[in-house]
Amino acid sequence: MTKIQVLLFTLLLTGGINLSRASSSSAFFDKSQSIEVMTWNVENLFDTLHDEGKNDWTFLPSNTPGKNEECAKITNRRYREECFETDWDDEKLDLKLEQIKEVLTRDRSYLPDVLALSEIENENVISLLANKVGYSNFTVSNSPDERGVDLALLWNDQKLKMVSRREHVIKSKALEGRPTRNILEVEFLVNGKEPLTVFVNHWPSQGNKNESRIDAAKTLMKRVKKIRRKNKKMAIVATGDFNVITTNRPDPFYSVVEKKGLIDVHGLFMKSKDIDDSVKSSYPLGTYFYGRNMEWNLLDRFFISKNLTDGSGLDLELKTYRIHAPKFMTTTYEYTDDTENHYGSIVMGTPKRCKHVASSPASAGYSDHFPVVMKLKY
Repeated sequence: MTKIQVLLFTLLLTGGINLSRASSSSAFFDKSQSIEVMTWNVENLFDTLHDEGKNDWTFLPSNTPGKNEECAKITNRRYREECFETDWDDEKLDLKLEQIKEVLTRDRSYLPDVLALSEIENENVISLLANKVGYSNFTVSNSPDERGVDLALLWNDQKLKMVSRREHVIKSKALEGRPTRNILEVEFLVNGKEPLTVFVNHWPSQGNKNESRIDAAKTLMKRVKKIRRKNKKMAIVATGDFNVITTNRPDPFYSVVEKKGLIDVHGLFMKSKDIDDSVKSSYPLGTYFYGRNMEWNLLDRFFISKNLTDGSGLDLELKTYRIHAPKFMTTTYEYTDDTENHYGSIVMGTPKRCKHVASSPASAGYSDHFPVVMKLKY
C-alpha cells in the first residue's frame, strides 16, 4: 500500500487521525488557562491527486491524464480557463501550505488550540498541513460535495481530548440535486473536565437558493437541541463559513440559529459597552469582500451556547474576539469594469486572495477570506 492508501485506511477505521511526531507540537501552543479557536476558509486547499468520482480537475497537474478533456467540458468560460491555466503541482501546493502557515504563525506567539478549516479537499492534504504547521491531531469530513470540498478540525491534545465525532448530511430540495458539505461535529473534554462540542460548517453558497441555507441551519440546530437536552452542561461552538449575507430573507441566523438558542459572538462584541469603539472600528467590515458588488460580507462566524457567557466553567473571553486581518494578508481592490458605476473605486484592506497559478510567495496570496478568532477560558 502507498502512504496515502495507508492514511485513508487508518482514517476509515478511526474517524480521525493522530500523527506521532519526533518533536512535540505542544511547544507551539499557549500555556494559559484558555483555548484559542480560529475558523478560516482557506480557499481551495487541494492536493495534487485525483479523487475518483470528484470534479477536482482544476487543482491537478496539467499533465494529469484526462484533465484537458474534463476542463473542456466546463461551460462557464472563467472556470474553464482557470481549469486549463492551473498547473497544480507539488511545488504550488507546498507554497500554499507555507502561506497558510505564515498566517497561523507570523505576528502570533502560538497556534490556535482549535483550528476549523473550510474549503479543503481531503485527509491527505490536511495531513501535509498538520505536519508543516505543528498539529498532531485532526479529523476531516467526508461530504458528498461534487468537487470534493470538505471540512477539517485540528486541535491541541494537551488541552483537548476528543470524545467523539460525527457528520450531518444537509438535505434540502432547494439544492436541486447538487449535494453540499456535511456539518462536522466533534465533542471534546477541555482540561479533562469541561465538555465542549464544536460544529464546523460550510453552508451552500449564494449561488443556491436561500432555502438551502435555512435547511442547513435547521440541521445544525436540530442536533444542538438534542445534545443540550441530553447534557445541559455541554458548551457549544458552531463555526465556519456560513455563506449568509444580510439580504438573505428569511435570515438563517435570526430566524433559526439565534431563535433556537445560539448567540452570535460578533453581535455580542459589537454591542458590548466594555469594548472601546476604536477597537471595533479597527476591524474589517467583514471576512469576505465581494468585488462585483463592492460589498463586505461577514460569512465566517462563531455562534455559542448561552452557558459560555454565564461566568462559570468554560467561558467566552469576549475581548479576544477579532477578525484576523494582519496587513501582510491584505491588498487594495480596484474596480476596473468600465461598464459599471463603481469604475475606478478603490477599497483598501481586502483579503489578498490565493492565486493558484503563482509560483512565488510575493504573488501567491493567502485566501479570499479572513480568519476569525476568539478565546474560551477555563
